[in-house]
Amino acid sequence: MRVAVIGAGAVGGYFGARLAAGGAGLAFVARGAHGAAMRSHGLRLLSPRGDLHLEPVRLLGEEARERFDAVLIAVKMYDLEAAARRAAALVASDGVVVPLQNGVEAVDILRRQLAARNVAGGVAYIAGAIEEPGVIRHSGQMARLVLGALDERQRPGLEALARACDAADVEAALVPDVMREIWKKFVFLAPFAGITCFARKPIGPVRDQPALWHRFEAMVREAVAVGRARGVELPDELVEERLAFVGGLPADMRSSMLTDLENGRRLELDWLVGAVVRLGVEAGVPVPASAEVYGMLEPLAGGVAP
Repeated sequence: MRVAVIGAGAVGGYFGARLAAGGAGLAFVARGAHGAAMRSHGLRLLSPRGDLHLEPVRLLGEEARERFDAVLIAVKMYDLEAAARRAAALVASDGVVVPLQNGVEAVDILRRQLAARNVAGGVAYIAGAIEEPGVIRHSGQMARLVLGALDERQRPGLEALARACDAADVEAALVPDVMREIWKKFVFLAPFAGITCFARKPIGPVRDQPALWHRFEAMVREAVAVGRARGVELPDELVEERLAFVGGLPADMRSSMLTDLENGRRLELDWLVGAVVRLGVEAGVPVPASAEVYGMLEPLAGGVAP
């Protein structure tokens, strides 16, 4: 299977490298120092699930016009419009484009640039970061993809992608309602990113401080209420399930948004906590805890110059 991965950070770099090592015809779209290092020295994964050095790495230039069976998009939400245009030039007419962003609006953004028949749904569960250009550090054992068709014509392509994942020893599940799965991640991820940035601490100290944990729980409940108001069938037990999941995370687990905040980089705030607030207002759902956290972080959303 021919797969293109747009964005080679912790998510795209990890899953792309595993797929390449498993035999997929894999090409990356990457830029900056990270892309230059990949071109010169390959891509190295440091992972509890097994280290990997992928060399050589195939990188696609701006002029590339070949077509791929699947395009995985793993850029930040604020780069998704540009990535959608790139994907439109790379996906085969019967291929699938799978966004792996943390927000709930990626599918709508992609459909502005791509035919709806090509845009599927996806969720990535993984923790990691670019340790240095050309090197991805994977944290923990979690590394899983959830895939789902939004059009029946996508099913054969997604099944082929799932088989390629299986050959690469990557856990990938096909689900019948992928939008529900996207929201199930979002309802804890947006509050998780927000509360860790609000506290400037990883999740352990948040859990240990009752006021912070209470605020986090309120934000999860608000996100679930917004999803339901938008017609997403979220189970009654979801809040407690998500709280238990976060309660079991390693104490030093950090959101990628906290890492970006500490390094003065642009934040995905408007597509995470900001989306809860914006979509809540549209649906008439009160979201006071999320709105307060968003208001505290919004002045920092554009990044802070060193």
